[in-house]
Amino acid sequence: MSPRNRHCTALVAALIVAAGPVQAQPAATPEAIAPHEIDYRLLLIGDAGAPDPDGEPALAALHARARELPAKTTAVFLGDNVYETGMPERGSIDDTVAQEVLDEVLLNIYESRTDAENRLDAQVIAVTAARANAIFVPGNHDWDQFGIGGWDRIRELGAYIAELQVVAETDIVLAPSGGCPGPVVIDLGTRVRLISIDTQWWLAEGSKPSPEENPTGCPHLTETAVRRALEEALVSAGDRESIVVAHHPIRSIGPHGGHYPWHVHIFPLQMLSTYIPSFAHWVPLPVLGSAMIWSRRWRSPSPQDMSHPSYENMREQLIISMEIARREERAPLLFAAGHDHSLQLFEEPFGPDYSLVSGLGSSAKASDVGRSGNALFVHSDGERPGLMQLDFATDGRVRLAVFLWDPAAREAREVFARDLSAPRPATSPAP
Repeated sequence: MSPRNRHCTALVAALIVAAGPVQAQPAATPEAIAPHEIDYRLLLIGDAGAPDPDGEPALAALHARARELPAKTTAVFLGDNVYETGMPERGSIDDTVAQEVLDEVLLNIYESRTDAENRLDAQVIAVTAARANAIFVPGNHDWDQFGIGGWDRIRELGAYIAELQVVAETDIVLAPSGGCPGPVVIDLGTRVRLISIDTQWWLAEGSKPSPEENPTGCPHLTETAVRRALEEALVSAGDRESIVVAHHPIRSIGPHGGHYPWHVHIFPLQMLSTYIPSFAHWVPLPVLGSAMIWSRRWRSPSPQDMSHPSYENMREQLIISMEIARREERAPLLFAAGHDHSLQLFEEPFGPDYSLVSGLGSSAKASDVGRSGNALFVHSDGERPGLMQLDFATDGRVRLAVFLWDPAAREAREVFARDLSAPRPATSPAP
């Protein structure tokens, strides 16, 4: 094994071993940054593509936070913006009885163009009604979770967002677009560099942009090129804080990280609860259940799980790029993602200073989350969905806050905060 490969393996192994069984103790709550001292605000919310048609509380929380400082606020939707199969082309059966039959018979596996537009519209309205901006990051469901035509779906999503941008009074973009892996660099205010990556490009099993087929004009189309472009985007950030955003996390203690509560060992069909009738959720299959859970934890057959070789490679390459930037004192402050339907925050030993999962954007999608000695915060509750907020002060402070929807008070309330701007070492200890 080459020294470089040994270094790659050590980085990933360190991330896996770092997780422990105990929740980290809370730190003192930092004082809120006054609005007039804020240079820019990011609202991080993921997996919001299945909003409650009667009113999604996670989007109500997002709207409340966005309208407080709209001229300096961008909401970043961290993928899976359209459940379950992305944005289909407009078809002849839209808004017909045939569409209704397919919706009913195929449960959530079939979604019409009308369904898809309604799901995205709810997210856009939550932001634009507050006069804030929005960036949508592609997720695996946006690439069509169940089909090989994902590249077509992600292009349809980009085209529809472009249509909305024409009539919107604020900026709405899909980044990266066209199925390109990125990175896309977006500088916000005077202190923030947002670097967006389409991690599903790494994992997609159907057609996707490549050096041989590149009709959407992607500038980077090999893993090496993407990794080097990420390094350059980080190193060239100057005095700006770099925030890397993607759909797939580099650390998670949710189902995609192999965590399930004890009862799923006995009733494993709950893993498929979104796609099967509710009466099947409680069919006992104890031996099979444990086998399924251990498979997802250690060697999953799905590239959407962190233990799959393709996911491990993608995560390894991204961490190496961020660690190389650290040698130039330009490591990203944060790697933000969704994918698991919970809220999680970690301090990282390699790559970024912090990573988070903010995937509780749809109340109906909440999934279980475990506990870890490295977790600074974890939460999952379908009745109290929410998001994370990053405030960048003009004096250099960076404050992260978690806001959850309070169903009793019918408002978004801060439940956790942390100062991310404490001095950090220029280089990491040798792994």
